[in-house]
Amino acid sequence: MAESSADVMASAVKAHGLACGAEIMRLRGLSLSERGDLIESACEDAAVLCRSRLAAGLAEVEPAPWPASTWEFLREQTARVRR
Repeated sequence: MAESSADVMASAVKAHGLACGAEIMRLRGLSLSERGDLIESACEDAAVLCRSRLAAGLAEVEPAPWPASTWEFLREQTARVRR
């Protein structure tokens, strides 16, 4: 009996969630130095992509605005440091 499209989607969502959970656990096991290296590598890759876009004549990438929670966190940290 063939699975319905809803069952296929539910199965895919579940598999994706499990994969994300495993990746998060792997990242949590990294040292701070390894995490820093990973962030540095991601930033370098992003810079290469931006340069490639410009070289191809595409517009610059506009980053998504930070969520309100990030702004609130920054406000709290700034207020704490200023005390």
